[in-house]
Amino acid sequence: MVRYILVFLIVFFSVQAKSIRPYMFTLKDENGNTVSLESLKGNVVYLIFWSKTCHTCEEELKSINTLYHRYRDKGVIFYAVVIDEKSPEKIKEIKKKWGFDIPVLIGDLTVKSKYRIVGTPITYILRKDLTIGKIIYGAISTKKAEKYIKRLLKEN
Repeated sequence: MVRYILVFLIVFFSVQAKSIRPYMFTLKDENGNTVSLESLKGNVVYLIFWSKTCHTCEEELKSINTLYHRYRDKGVIFYAVVIDEKSPEKIKEIKKKWGFDIPVLIGDLTVKSKYRIVGTPITYILRKDLTIGKIIYGAISTKKAEKYIKRLLKEN
């Protein structure tokens, strides 16, 4: 009996997890434009949260930058959400120094809290309906990230 209950709970929560929507933010990008997550519906959305003091983030952003160039015209929207810098000029300096050109959104305390950002990098890959497809804590290989992107692109 306990076994059946356990199986039911696993199935129930795995079905429920497919419909979890993240916080629908509206943030400024590094150029002062406003970006609403809701407006990205219909695309796979790749959000990588980073900080300027994170050495792993530097390598991660360089790595994911290749996927950005490969998939940005194929239904995937990438944003690097910085959580510890507000100055667009400094953000652009960091991008140049680190060698990536993924568009940057300037995070705030609400986004940091709602997305449970306690360390960086943390990546959220959202389905086309903006439900959470995958959350990755720490670095991820380009190969594995691409696997998740391809899987979510195939979903309706």
